[in-house]
This record gives sequence, C-alpha cells and structure tokens, in this order.
Amino acid sequence: MESLTGQDPALILPHGPSKLLVDEYLWHMPDIGIVAAYTPKPQDVKDHFGVFRAVDQVESFGQATAVSCSAFLDTKKTGLGYKEYYRERNFVFMSIEKVLCHNFIRLNEKYICIGVITFYKFRQMAASGRIYKVVSDIDLNAYFKTFTEEALRSFQLSDDFVLVTEIEKVISKGIKIGKIN
Repeated sequence: MESLTGQDPALILPHGPSKLLVDEYLWHMPDIGIVAAYTPKPQDVKDHFGVFRAVDQVESFGQATAVSCSAFLDTKKTGLGYKEYYRERNFVFMSIEKVLCHNFIRLNEKYICIGVITFYKFRQMAASGRIYKVVSDIDLNAYFKTFTEEALRSFQLSDDFVLVTEIEKVISKGIKIGKIN
C-alpha cells in the first residue's frame, strides 16, 4: 500500500464505530500530509442542537492526521498489519496548540480535514491544518485526484469549500498498550 487514499478508515483507525470520525481518505502523501472527509451522524450531534462541536472536529482532525498518518508510517516500518500493530500499541493525544473556529458544521454536512505533518519521530506526530465544509455536490475523489503538495501546504481550494476551523499542532503518540491500562 503506497498511501491511505481509498483505504477503509475502520481498518486503519483503532476507534470503535461510535467514535470513528473519518469516512474516507481522499489524498495522502506519506511524511507530508492528508485530506480526509467525514459527515456527522445523528449520534455525533445528539444533545448539541444538531451542531457538530469544535471538540469533535479536533478529534476528527486528530484521527485523520496524526493518528492515521502515524499508524501508516509505523506499520510500514514494523511490517505489521493494523490489527497486529494495535495489539501492541495505541495512540493518545498529547496536546494541541491552538484552535480557531470560523464557522460550524451541522448534521449531515460533509467536511474535509486537510492536515500537514509538521513533525514525526519515535511514533510521535504533530500535524496542523484546517477543516472545510463542503458546500456543493462536488465529486471529492475526482477533485483530489490531481491535488498536490503545494496545494495542501497553501490550502488552495475552490469555492466549493468554506473554512470552518484552523488547528495548529495536534500531537499524538503511539504508546505501548501496557502503559495505557
């Protein structure tokens, strides 16, 4: 596997079905960054007036970027499959530097996470980026088929996307299961 693009997030991420906040990987360049999509489900907005909260956006961004990308690199390095890898290690969020919210996401409004990897060493990864709401019926797979590293780093997107949240320096670390329990 050359990248996460087209892979099933349920196989890549260790989160259970009610906490899996990534539907698909649209673009991925290892060591550089990723674009992933998610559409909030009814359980994601329950008791929150139909709004997908910023805290959940940060969780989704972290899953899409620091966890997915780190797991991808770590499994390639160790030669383990994801199931075997998660028997030994799991990821914890260590910190986040800054979150700026410009808009909001409602139930069934698809959005994308664009994450740029800013640091990776010893199973610790930092990523920064943005979340954009998809405001048209654009074919995301076709749109991101020709996406580039330069477009990722400069957040070059068409008017089909509306900036929702800026996130700086989400850090996650893969740690041994025994240290979690």
